Amino acid sequence: MGVETVLFRVFIAITQIGNSAVASQPKPTNPFYVVLLIAGVFFVVTACSYFVMTIKGRDMSLSGQEDPSSQRFVEIVDRYGFAALMIELGVLAGATFAAIGTDEYWTRRAEREAQQRQDESLHECDEL
Repeated sequence: MGVETVLFRVFIAITQIGNSAVASQPKPTNPFYVVLLIAGVFFVVTACSYFVMTIKGRDMSLSGQEDPSSQRFVEIVDRYGFAALMIELGVLAGATFAAIGTDEYWTRRAEREAQQRQDESLHECDEL
């Protein structure tokens, strides 16, 4: 067996050990990601509503016919749409900065918990 073959097998063994260690650690969940997801969905829905309001308002002015349900929708979005968009944008900005700022904390916490679980399992094996 050549030196290259031995080195290759050692490299493969080390990468497999590293991959199994990485795969066994749970990925940390930053709660601000959940806030970002919810705020993002609300922002998209509000932005689409604002767009639909613009199209419906244009269509109503061109056709001259007013559908009562469409009229009510246009009034609601016209009255509260811009404020809702700005509030949602503020929540998105704040949650983004909070997620970035606390990401390291949640990662360290998950690593610490994984280490504690590993230590506990080692202590259980020592007791047997």
